[in-house]
Amino acid sequence: MVDLGYMRELVLHLASREISSKHRLTLLGWTWPLARQLAQLAVLVFIFSAVFDLGINNYPVFVFSGLLAYTWFSAGLIEAASSLLSQRPFVFQPRFPTAVVPVVAVTVPFLDVLLALPVLLVMLVATGDLGWPVLLLPPLLAIQLLLMCGLAWLCAAGTVYLRDVPNVVLVGLTLLFYVTPVFYSLEDVPEKYRWVLELNPLATLIEGYRAVLLGEAAPGAFKLLLVCAASAAIAALGLLVFRRLQPSFVDEL
Repeated sequence: MVDLGYMRELVLHLASREISSKHRLTLLGWTWPLARQLAQLAVLVFIFSAVFDLGINNYPVFVFSGLLAYTWFSAGLIEAASSLLSQRPFVFQPRFPTAVVPVVAVTVPFLDVLLALPVLLVMLVATGDLGWPVLLLPPLLAIQLLLMCGLAWLCAAGTVYLRDVPNVVLVGLTLLFYVTPVFYSLEDVPEKYRWVLELNPLATLIEGYRAVLLGEAAPGAFKLLLVCAASAAIAALGLLVFRRLQPSFVDEL
């Protein structure tokens, strides 16, 4: 039987080690991811509120909530796709639970999200939009984490056999940014095209984030349940595929 407590501690330990190694000998250290997101936020706010006004209330918080969700999703999958290649020593250890390697890859940028959340909450307090629905944020984050773990297992396992996968993931995420309502509202999309964006589970999650943070219209119980079920199914499929392919990882690497 899998010891979930051990697995959780192992993921947190490896993620902490990865972050410390990544930001070693840098001036800003752990705050570099936050600095990058704030810089991107400033550019998006300037362009879509000063140059092209989208007419969205409290636009800085609106776009920051979408940016945090998408940045975590993008950074996690990019790292996960090549995680088994970059962490070969762990794969070569016979008793090491290799499935935690892609999970660590999506956990590292989640810690960046945790650093940015206080900034987001301060922005909400400053604008008077902070309310009790913010307590519903953790379940939404858990659903996104589940979705990302499933995709991470699939991408990581696929890369072992086809080294083009990280490039495919990168191109796919670049295109996904524009069909995900990060800097615009789903309501602004023409009805005949909106269904395409609604197929994207990340779009529904971002709608949910904005509902609990800004009091905007929630995506609806059916859509949320559908995304939750899809995330669980993708996670189960990803882990199943990963474990089926895992015995030959050492030979391929």
